[in-house]
Amino acid sequence: MLPSSVPQPLAEGSLGATPFGHVLLSIQKKGLSGTLAIWPDDDRPGQDRILFRSGAPAVGRFLDPASDLERGMLAIFHRTEAPYAFYEADLVSSAEDALRGQVDIFALIATALRGEAPRDAMARVIRKLGTERQRIKMGAPLGRFGLLSNEMAFIELMRAEPATAAILIEQFGDPKVAQRMIYLLAITDCLEPYRAVSQQKLRAVSSSQNRQRVSSPPSSPRSGSVPPPRGRASTPPGARESRMPSGDSVLPTSISNLPPAGSLSGEIVAPRDLPPDPPPELTPDHRKRWEETTRVISMMDRQNYFEMLGVRESADRDEIRQKYVTLAKKWHPDRLPPDLAELRPWVEEIFHLVTVANDTLSDAKKRGEYQKTVMQGGGTPESERKLNVMVEAAINFQKVDVLVKRRRYDEALVICDAAMAVVRKEPDYPAMKAWILLLHRGVEDGDVASEIRELLRKTFSLNPDHVHGHFVRAHFLKRRGDHDKALKHFKKVAKLDPKNLEALREVRVGEMRKSKGRTTAPPPRGDSKRPSIFGKFFKK
Repeated sequence: MLPSSVPQPLAEGSLGATPFGHVLLSIQKKGLSGTLAIWPDDDRPGQDRILFRSGAPAVGRFLDPASDLERGMLAIFHRTEAPYAFYEADLVSSAEDALRGQVDIFALIATALRGEAPRDAMARVIRKLGTERQRIKMGAPLGRFGLLSNEMAFIELMRAEPATAAILIEQFGDPKVAQRMIYLLAITDCLEPYRAVSQQKLRAVSSSQNRQRVSSPPSSPRSGSVPPPRGRASTPPGARESRMPSGDSVLPTSISNLPPAGSLSGEIVAPRDLPPDPPPELTPDHRKRWEETTRVISMMDRQNYFEMLGVRESADRDEIRQKYVTLAKKWHPDRLPPDLAELRPWVEEIFHLVTVANDTLSDAKKRGEYQKTVMQGGGTPESERKLNVMVEAAINFQKVDVLVKRRRYDEALVICDAAMAVVRKEPDYPAMKAWILLLHRGVEDGDVASEIRELLRKTFSLNPDHVHGHFVRAHFLKRRGDHDKALKHFKKVAKLDPKNLEALREVRVGEMRKSKGRTTAPPPRGDSKRPSIFGKFFKK
């Protein structure tokens, strides 16, 4: 217990709501001096106490033995629900067993995250970054983290090309390291949004139409939700964590949030809006201008900046400037005749695009970065729009896991259908829809069974080694009573994903039955009552 003479705490809370690392960063940012008391998760009496001086930890006294101040503080990161309070008083330094030293909070948090990151907090932080491309702030104190080689590799990836959190996680070889690093950089204020000039005014009315189609119905409050029955999992049992956190949970690894970066071609459905047909009362000259506007905006949608300005990639600054001046005079919105006022949004876009093209290609650094984008197949308004649609579909798709856990299957199916409508060559979407149908409607209905088979055929046509697809097919066959074929697919899952515990268990049980000369099918029950499908499937 704290002595009765201790003043009222300046702040208090729970590590369940505010992880320990966030508490430390808040104290450091505010430059507070005083004692942070953290109670244990269990019923032990007393508290861990850390004395801060101007936001920096200086002295500590811990319930568990520790060799130094840093190790004592590291042990606290494992607590998930403990209460804490901060007092503007020294409640530590007079203790005989107090540990003294200097601890860099940035390095301490980086070390703690390598053990176990707070999943909910990490999901919230990464989700808050949204679809904005992120870059490392100029002057960010990266040296304070004591980064390892794989962590420095992620830093180099971010420096090479600013991207959204989802794309960075997708592109980096180790998703767990990528998530951890994004979270670490975000909470330590080392990230900032990167808004390329070329994206600031691009219009895509169809994108808003897609947004209406893809967005799911609003979720009901958590307090009113009905938890699923014990053992009923919305994602395949044994699946590992996703590469991108979702709203309330983490999706299985098999749910890829983004297609490969090189696939932004015809499989992404993101049509752009074009001017309507010209009014019949227009003069021949105005009709010609209307048709030219439609043709130019349609053509520019697939052009890079060099093509928009009509210059070679080796063009110098003067040539670029000359071309820009000519186009700017022709397409300046203020030069648009009143009879063509309806065309103004598209003329403004043409003027904006040629202006951004000139600004980018006239700057050596921007030009070099842009040429890298072009070499990777991007750099056009269409590719930017498709990327936005793809990311938006992925973000909406993250809601599926939460909806299924709440048994709101119909809403989850709507999101799956919408995602498949705009991203047609992503195997995760049909695989997840097949899984939802299996959970929701079972296998007795012939039409549902046929739909599940078709969805799985589509999944495997896109990726024959799709782990989630094989997992769903295995359970589908198991429920249909074809245990031998189900075992083959469980073996495939175990081979592709050795950490999938559910698949490993199914393989082990099947092999044991075979070794005893039995069929892989479970023996019949003594009574005449058949167990329910869900009961048999999810029995622990």
